[in-house]
Amino acid sequence: MFFKLQGIHTAPLGVNDLFFGVIFVLIIIILGSSRKSTQLKNVNSAHYKFYMWNIYFKLFFALVYGAIYMFYYEGGDTMAYWKGAEKLNNLMWDSPIDYWDEMINAPIAEDIILRFTPETGYPPIWIYSDPASFFVSKVMSVFMIICGQSYVALSLLFGYLTAIASWKIFELVRYYKITSDWFAAISILFVPSVAFWCAGVSKDTVVLIAVFYILHHLFGIANGTVEKKWRSIFLVILFGYILFSIRTFMLFTVVAPMLIAISTRIVKRYKESIILANTMRFFIISIGFGGFLFFLRSQGDEFAKTTDKYLTEAQVQQDDFANNESYGDKRYDLEITDYSPLGMLRVAPKAIFTAIYRPGLWEARSPLLLISGLETALFMYLTFLFIFKGKVSEKIRFIRYNEFLVFSFLFAIILAYFAGFTSGLFGVLVRFKAPLLPFLLIIFTTNPSAIKQLEEEKLPELENS
Repeated sequence: MFFKLQGIHTAPLGVNDLFFGVIFVLIIIILGSSRKSTQLKNVNSAHYKFYMWNIYFKLFFALVYGAIYMFYYEGGDTMAYWKGAEKLNNLMWDSPIDYWDEMINAPIAEDIILRFTPETGYPPIWIYSDPASFFVSKVMSVFMIICGQSYVALSLLFGYLTAIASWKIFELVRYYKITSDWFAAISILFVPSVAFWCAGVSKDTVVLIAVFYILHHLFGIANGTVEKKWRSIFLVILFGYILFSIRTFMLFTVVAPMLIAISTRIVKRYKESIILANTMRFFIISIGFGGFLFFLRSQGDEFAKTTDKYLTEAQVQQDDFANNESYGDKRYDLEITDYSPLGMLRVAPKAIFTAIYRPGLWEARSPLLLISGLETALFMYLTFLFIFKGKVSEKIRFIRYNEFLVFSFLFAIILAYFAGFTSGLFGVLVRFKAPLLPFLLIIFTTNPSAIKQLEEEKLPELENS
């Protein structure tokens, strides 16, 4: 069969890859251009001038990401995910029943020979033995059905999916009128490190897409801007399951800030009664903080294992993303030995600071880390402006009374904590923290003078798609 290639497709950039890559580029450009042309005919759609640039930006970095790992590092986790999806795709054509069993059951390394054969090929053992990593291959195997096992086409497809997911958050920011379209576009659509780490064939891409879609639908349900609420609820559950299966702490990182953000919306209804409003706020925040402590208590040992895993695998396993040569020995140490909830709270300030303001330019000893180093310098500059330019109290007040900004701040802080705590390597850190960068940029570029506009102007409707 043409799509199967007899299970021997072991290296990207064959004729098959290039053929499907060109086809996918043309399809994506046609779909994007059609959508842009249709929307620009509508009133208040001038922001669609960013639409195709957003797509081009993501496609470019998806290809750059693949090219660097393919030609410079000659492997890495991206190739392993692709190979795992390829072998699953081969299994689907050979035995749909075995494929379905693999899709719904957690992999057991010792059982890899039960379903896979020399004809289908075997997934990389380090991917197969890690349920979270192999789940990424499972997700990608579904999309690979239409990609002809082409790594290039799969990269372009996920770049396009990332662009669409990013656009939904861009629309959400516009809904709340918290910054200009230009700042919103730069913050959400055109952050280089986010596009590089989260637009190609990688676990981080799947995580980012899931987070963005969950937020789009949750805020849409809360704001009453989605027509088919049951569809949105289903998608929230679906993407929530994907997050739970790939990176569990990310689900908590989304849910906890979302609950507190919704509390902000509720508190607004009782703003005439300061005592009642503050009581409700305290009650909801207490629940969130209690949940956070419970999560730390239940996951403390797991975090210790995760941190140790990355540092250990950096020395002994060539294909693990934590040890790729692009990261080398660029480590940092939070000096934590106590993994109890109290011990993990003590290290929180250092972990958060590390995630947001490191690696610095002086710590960026590779081209891949240089991008993050430049962004770190930008965040330091924006932090300085946030504190010393204008009235900080007015900015804080603006953030406190806007549910999306409340979510953005808490999401960025919590994810910064988890990313800084669990990574141990700068190369892993820049990947883990990528989803928080757009939300932190939105915080830094908010316009407090828009508070009255939130109350006086009719807000644009979110897309229902």
